[in-house]
Amino acid sequence: MSELFSNFVNRPITIEGKDVVLMPDLVGPVPLSEQHLYVELQRAMNQTPAISVNEADIENTREKYPGVPIYGLWQTLISSGLISYRKSLQVVQSSPMDGYYIHCDLGRAEFSGDYEAGFFAADANFTLDDATVISPKAESLALPDNEAKMAEELQAERKLKTRVAWGSAIGVGVMVALLSVVIDFALLQYYRYEHQEVVDKSAMRDYLLEGLDSLKTSRITDVPNDSKKIEKIAEVWAYERNLKSEEAQRFSQTQFSFIFPDRGADPKYQLSWLDTRYLPENTGGWMVQFSVSEGK
Repeated sequence: MSELFSNFVNRPITIEGKDVVLMPDLVGPVPLSEQHLYVELQRAMNQTPAISVNEADIENTREKYPGVPIYGLWQTLISSGLISYRKSLQVVQSSPMDGYYIHCDLGRAEFSGDYEAGFFAADANFTLDDATVISPKAESLALPDNEAKMAEELQAERKLKTRVAWGSAIGVGVMVALLSVVIDFALLQYYRYEHQEVVDKSAMRDYLLEGLDSLKTSRITDVPNDSKKIEKIAEVWAYERNLKSEEAQRFSQTQFSFIFPDRGADPKYQLSWLDTRYLPENTGGWMVQFSVSEGK
């Protein structure tokens, strides 16, 4: 019995500091009549077809060595880089004439199986004279990524991954929805602010146009002198273009009032003839008033 088989197959062995059991596995297609007995151990890759293992073998090994992780024999040898895809026939011996084999062709593993008394049932042209014996030391072995698991365990893992994926998708959806709400709210606030600006400036425009229309259409013998009022309004407008008016105002008034935004200083410091009052209840701003006597 070779060292590899007697030490590494169907009994605990330490690989990379971890106690594991290596058990016979099957590289390539599973016979149709036996597919219900096998579970996939490793998916197909570039140079290797899918690797499967008999589910009953997993159950028996767990009963014999509870809690010890199980890996496939060929799965581990391939993961360790010990299989040459250029060699047609490679064997792991259990005796001089019996053991396990793997067949490779055109740089790729094709299938595996076992042989007895030097006879290979899959291909009668295979002979032990053409075979390469694989018998590495434990130190040269590397553990694969996947342990052997029962069909129910694999199904439970797939369901868990699906739930996690759905959970992530739902989380992203919720974040997108919340972000959309925040953006919509911000745009609504911006629209309201801009709309109010337009309303305020439209009111000022209407007020000035009304005064001009009044001058054009009124038939009076004594033309009123509103130049002082216009000069004061123009001076206020030049100082603060973002002023607001709470209501429409007319040239017939002698007292005018506007609201200035808070620029950090009392507008009276620049226009000393203004009467000013701070409006904290209006989120910051100044009530600005001035009087102009008729004809002055």
